[in-house]
Amino acid sequence: MAILDHRPRPVLIVDDDMETLQAERALLADNGFRVIEARDGGEALRVVQADPPAVVVLDIQMPGVDGPTFARELRMALRRVPLIVLTGVADPRREADRCNAEAYLSKPFDAEELVRVVRRFAA
Repeated sequence: MAILDHRPRPVLIVDDDMETLQAERALLADNGFRVIEARDGGEALRVVQADPPAVVVLDIQMPGVDGPTFARELRMALRRVPLIVLTGVADPRREADRCNAEAYLSKPFDAEELVRVVRRFAA
C-alpha cells in the first residue's frame, strides 16, 4: 500500500544570489508556503524530479544552467508548472516571454507583490 504525501506542493525558488534566495525563502515561508530551493538550473532540475513544485520562482542570469535553459527543460518534464520570472534585467517582460512564464517581477522585488503572485499560481 502506498503512503500518501499530504503536504502541499512546494514553491521552488531558483536563484544564485544567496541574499535574494534567503529573503524569498523567509517571506514565502512566513506566508505559509512550503519552500524548496536551488542555486542554479541544474540543481533545480534535480529538485523538480524529487519534489515536483506547485510553482517555480526563477532567476534568469545564473552560472551553468541559466533561467531560459532551465525553463525549456522544465516545460519538457512538467509542462503545467507555473513559472514566475524574478530578474534584475532591464526588460523582465522579454525574459518572461523567453521562458514562456506566466508572470514576472523585477529585482529588487516588492514583498507583497511576490506573495500575491505566488499565491495566485500555487493554488
